[in-house]
Formats: sequence, C-alpha cells, structure tokens
Amino acid sequence: MAGKGVTSGRTEAGRKSAAAPTGKGAKRAAHRPSRREVVVEAAMHLYSVRSIEDVTVADIAAEAEMTSAAVYYHYPSKDEVLLGGLRLYANGLLDEFRAELEADPDAALGDIIVRLLEWTDRHRSASLVYFVRSPGWSLSIEALRREVRLEMLNLFSAELRTRNGITARAKQAAAATALSSLLEVSASSWLTEDAVLANLGRRKFSDEVRELAADIGSV
Repeated sequence: MAGKGVTSGRTEAGRKSAAAPTGKGAKRAAHRPSRREVVVEAAMHLYSVRSIEDVTVADIAAEAEMTSAAVYYHYPSKDEVLLGGLRLYANGLLDEFRAELEADPDAALGDIIVRLLEWTDRHRSASLVYFVRSPGWSLSIEALRREVRLEMLNLFSAELRTRNGITARAKQAAAATALSSLLEVSASSWLTEDAVLANLGRRKFSDEVRELAADIGSV
C-alpha cells in the first residue's frame, strides 16, 4: 500500500534527508505521505475489505506499519480516522466534479456522472467506504454526507441552468436531487458490481446512466 515502509527504511531516509544540501542548487525532495496520510490510507483499505465494526486501531496500526500509540497520536479513535478519511475523499470527489464541469462545459451531465464513476475506480478503497460501507455509521459521517450532498445539489442546479436551460428554481431543485441520487445509486452498483451491473455490463450500464440523466435534465 502507498506510504508503507519498514522502520529501518524510514530511519535511513531520515538520515539522508538530514544530510542533504539545502542551498539554491539542492534538489527538492520528492513528496512523501505524512504519517496522518499513511494512517488514513491504511484504515480506508481495511474498511473497504472488512466491516467497519470489526476493524480495530491495532489493525490499522499493523496495516500502516506503526504502533497503536502512533495512530492515537494523530487520531483519538478509529471513528475519527474514518471521518478524516471520508472528509479527504469527499473533498477529492467534489474537486473532481468541479474539474470535469470546468474542463467540458458542453458535456451532458450524464457524461459527467459516468466520468465520476470511472474516477471512483482509481480511488476504489475510499470510494467503497464512502458509497457502500459507511452510510449510517455515525451522526458525524451523516453530517458530512449532508454537506457533500448540498454542494452536489448546488453544482447540479447551476449546471442544469446553464447546460439544460432550466431556470425555474423548483425544477432545478427536483432535477438536481434526482441527479445526485443517480450518482450515489450508480456508484454503489459500479463499485460492488451488483446484479444490475453484472447483467448489463459496464458499457451498457454507463449508457443507461446517461439516458436517465438526459431524462432528468429534460424536465
């Protein structure tokens, strides 16, 4: 997993870093994940393959190749690790959504949703935890999901106005809610490869998502 490294390797890297020149001609060291990032990545991987309830701080520490005390130094509980990981993921998802909208202002919203589904493949562990494993787990997580949903609704509403010419606020709100729900339901099917996806295949499933989005956008 990204960010792992045995203790001796980290110590040796630290020696090299300390001995490296720092003048103008020195090369900038490559980015290395912080220990908080390593903890989050380890936890999200475990939460994606096991039930959240079964994962312990000791499990996270072992996956991250550090002590439980080191995990507790950064996060007071496994639930806080989960919330931190989901917040990072949600920010990344929204950033990707905005980037897709900005990069292709003429694209149909169904195409944008399919591109987001494809993006979840590149962030599979965290996507599974966000869309499949964590809903309903805690009040804090549900509050985060409401924040993300609200931002999604705002983005969809604005695009329905500019791309689909829907100016009535009530219609914008209804269509934006439907598109947001389409994304969430589609992502769950996409990531779990459920019976719907298995029967249709990914290409046909993507076409169905595009068609549904087009129907929603034509209200």
